[in-house]
Amino acid sequence: MKKLTQRQFEILKFITQFINKYGYAPSFEEIRLFFKFKSPNAVTCHLNTLVNKGYLIKDSTRARALRTRFPLSGIPIVGKIAAGPPIIIENFFEGSLFTPDDLMDVFALKITGDSMEQAHIYDGDYVIVKKNVEVRNGDIIAAVIGEEATIKYLRKEKNKIFLVPANPAYKPIEIKENLILGKVIGVFRKV
Repeated sequence: MKKLTQRQFEILKFITQFINKYGYAPSFEEIRLFFKFKSPNAVTCHLNTLVNKGYLIKDSTRARALRTRFPLSGIPIVGKIAAGPPIIIENFFEGSLFTPDDLMDVFALKITGDSMEQAHIYDGDYVIVKKNVEVRNGDIIAAVIGEEATIKYLRKEKNKIFLVPANPAYKPIEIKENLILGKVIGVFRKV
């Protein structure tokens, strides 16, 4: 399967969300208006590319006859995690971050705090965490300490494990019994 450009992904996402919401595909005009294309030909070109890349199925004999070939789903946002002093774990479902299905064993956490700002992870960002993956020294990980959770750099020294903040205003946390939730593989920031 060929990779999508950012614009193609956005169009595919729009079509998928529209179908999920209304039960039928958007019209070419609805796509044109949503993306502010000046010409209907731009819609046709993008849709033909999505068909040729294998992401869309188009039936030219019917109106609104677009279907996505593969389902798209979201990464569940399952709680908040500290980027400062650890915080009490709050389990909740805030929504999902949208992604193709090929990302398995991932979830998102919303950042609160500033201990990872020097790593360009800011208060209000979402981190994408991959479960069941090997973590190494220097990886940014999500971990649970007692009933609190945090993200930090992982540092292993001899028989000790430390969670190290990027912000020098915070001290490393030595952990004896730890539960590593997973490795941070991405950051999502709303602009």
